Amino acid sequence: MRVFRPLLKKFARNEDGYFAALFGLMVVSLTATAGAVVDYVNVQNTRAIVQQALDTTTLALQPLILSKTEAQLKSQAQTLINQIAAVNGLPITIETATKNEGNGILFLQAKVDIPLYFVSLVGVNNITARIASQVTKKASHQEIVLVLDNSGSMAFSSRMTNLKTAAINATNTLMATVSSTNDVKMGVVPFTSYVNVGKHNNAAAWMDVAGQNDIGNDNFDSDDNDATAYTGPVNRLSLYNQIGIDWMGCVEARAHYSTGAGKHLDTDDTAPTPSNKNTQFTPLFMPDERDYNPFDATTWGYSNNYMSDTTNSCANPSGLSVRERQERLCKYSPQNTVTTTAGPNDDCPSTEILPLTDTKQNVIDEINAMSAGGGTNIHMGTIWGFRVLSPTQPFTEGGAYDDDLSKVMIIMTDGENTTAASSNINGADWYSAYGYPWNGRLGAVGWTTAQLEAEMDNRTLESCANAKAEGITVYTIGLSPPNNAVKTMLQTCATSTGHAYFPTAPSELDSVFQAIANEIVAARITQ
Repeated sequence: MRVFRPLLKKFARNEDGYFAALFGLMVVSLTATAGAVVDYVNVQNTRAIVQQALDTTTLALQPLILSKTEAQLKSQAQTLINQIAAVNGLPITIETATKNEGNGILFLQAKVDIPLYFVSLVGVNNITARIASQVTKKASHQEIVLVLDNSGSMAFSSRMTNLKTAAINATNTLMATVSSTNDVKMGVVPFTSYVNVGKHNNAAAWMDVAGQNDIGNDNFDSDDNDATAYTGPVNRLSLYNQIGIDWMGCVEARAHYSTGAGKHLDTDDTAPTPSNKNTQFTPLFMPDERDYNPFDATTWGYSNNYMSDTTNSCANPSGLSVRERQERLCKYSPQNTVTTTAGPNDDCPSTEILPLTDTKQNVIDEINAMSAGGGTNIHMGTIWGFRVLSPTQPFTEGGAYDDDLSKVMIIMTDGENTTAASSNINGADWYSAYGYPWNGRLGAVGWTTAQLEAEMDNRTLESCANAKAEGITVYTIGLSPPNNAVKTMLQTCATSTGHAYFPTAPSELDSVFQAIANEIVAARITQ
């Protein structure tokens, strides 16, 4: 035992390796302390990334607060933020989603576990951070126009009945929470091959009643001689009076004259002025086609033969060309009688355009008044929807373009732009808003049906583009579109592909219109 006592004392006095052990302990502490700065920077950077992702998520989902429950919003927020933050590999969890519909508020709270790489050396492996985001939006003013197909095909399979129900329900939603008469205004543009601007506008300053513009005398002649062009103006409303028929209120498309890059008089809202007659609108007057075919007028399935043609000056058209038989002004005489109910108003929808109004019942009454009949010209509906929203003539109920005023156009159709090319003198089987191909306002004699309809599609797209350029939001609804070309046109026409809907059954129109109405109401905000 005595042998070991000196050894124990020596061991106790020995300090070899003391500083090494102490330094080892200090290195861990110093590394953790220095690394804490790095971890802190990483935590702050991660919080910033998550905050941005959460803000993006909240902004994206706020327009859905009227149509989604808080549970649904929470679920969608989780899905969306996972997509946004997946790039950074961050385990983010949405903990809370609350909404206040009356004030337009959506609140989201999320948590994220952030790993600590250096502080973990002392036993702290991660830190949980909670991030919140709230979007509050205030009400703004809105102007909305419904551009609705009234063509003959809408009479089948209860399409018109379902459209009326859907449009009225959407109107009730859109105008349900209006706090003042200026919050929301709505208008309706029923269309077939034409639109009806209202027969009470027969003396409006924007109408070329005297027929002095370049298209006013199309398809009229006074001397029964093909070799001489007719240059005199034709007062079409006077022709209506001569044959004892009232003008119903439809107008033709303006001439396709360029007004700038991608703009033409028939695709933009250039204000009509008396100083430029071509900017004014020409009353529809479909020519009598009784002498359309020198052999048998009844063989032309689509010809509109409505004058009795019994006066002395027009009774014996033998020797005249087919063109002169059709264009003779003398047919429209008080001595003659109109033999059909359509006459020069053929295919004009009976329901007039309803300009923007803040009276909900007026909108509902307009929708209920619609009836199905006639052809389809989506271009005419679209361009007049644009003009209803525009603050300039012919309809001036629209407010000036402004950040606090959102303008929306909803276009619904169950068909496609329709015409029918023909080898006859006019180049088509029937008169249209552009006259005949013979008149050179849409194609030319010899164009095929596909070419003519493609040009109608082009003008529809140009009208949509011009409307969107003014900040108008465009929704499109294609009920069972007949082909991919129509679907593509409606998708391109819309503000985005997400603004284009394609229900397959008339019964689906209500849910589509309601979804759009909910989105519009939610978008009645500005951050």
